[in-house]
Amino acid sequence: MDPRARRLCAALVLGVAVAGPAAAQEPDAAWVQNRSDPTTCAEFDNVYYTFANPKVRSFRIDVSAPVYLDDLKTDSTGPDFANCEAMKDDPKHRFTPKKRTLYEDADTRIVGHTYGESWRAHGAEVVIGDTDEDDLHLIQLFQKFDGKWIEYLVVYPFDGYWRAKPLPPDRFPDAAYGTSFLVGPIETQHRPIVDISRLEIDPKTLTFRMTYAKGGTGVLKVAKVDAKRVVLDVSLDGLPAGDPPPPFAGIRSMFVTPTNADAARINWRTDAGLYNQPIMDFQGANAHEVRFDRIELSKHNTSAPDVTFRNFVTAPEPSR
Repeated sequence: MDPRARRLCAALVLGVAVAGPAAAQEPDAAWVQNRSDPTTCAEFDNVYYTFANPKVRSFRIDVSAPVYLDDLKTDSTGPDFANCEAMKDDPKHRFTPKKRTLYEDADTRIVGHTYGESWRAHGAEVVIGDTDEDDLHLIQLFQKFDGKWIEYLVVYPFDGYWRAKPLPPDRFPDAAYGTSFLVGPIETQHRPIVDISRLEIDPKTLTFRMTYAKGGTGVLKVAKVDAKRVVLDVSLDGLPAGDPPPPFAGIRSMFVTPTNADAARINWRTDAGLYNQPIMDFQGANAHEVRFDRIELSKHNTSAPDVTFRNFVTAPEPSR
């Protein structure tokens, strides 16, 4: 068997042979499961992966520019609602729209938005210093870069979704967001969400502290921002238990074809080596690192970044 075929066989074995999330109890790893469904709508997050291991206490999310960005000549960031009829079935709740600058200093600006309509009836309480809001749907985080305010991180506190992107190149000032990620105990309320009851933001340290409605807390801290990547350090404590263990994190993304996707491939590292598969083919594996990326240009969100989960740290076994 040639090396390429052997690599594919190993990937398939790791993808299907492991029985389930109970296998993720090994140190510094997470059970990664693919729960995706096919779609023909480029605006629907049909890609859904979860990470589970009740012993994981911290990990890192690395959001990096796609490998082809330096050579990219034309970007495509506009919406494409062809074949998106199912999205009309979302519930609709009314709000009074508003936009408010929640914090600003020489380097950081934080802006909050309330939409006129949302599929959830309420959101999280958001606290920054003396500012306390309870109906925000979107929070934008900006950094001043070469005299301009550049957005690089957003969080939707009403359903727990986050998106990040590196500081964009001058030729693509509106570079796209892509894959979203969830941090905390995931549940399904019409769609997968993390129900954050309170979000406290420390703008000086760029730290987000989450209290979850299901129980437990999480901290997400911006560790690095530049033109190559955004690095986010996450810690978790006291999340609810279950059998099988519930996910502590996840991603939502879009895949129609390899050239119409926000994420088209999964790469993962285990004790046995490095592997990759098309994103819709993977089933599950016990992994120390997972990367969602593209190597072919997409006609949708071409500049959107790759997302990597790594540095899983599990709690030590209690002494007897």
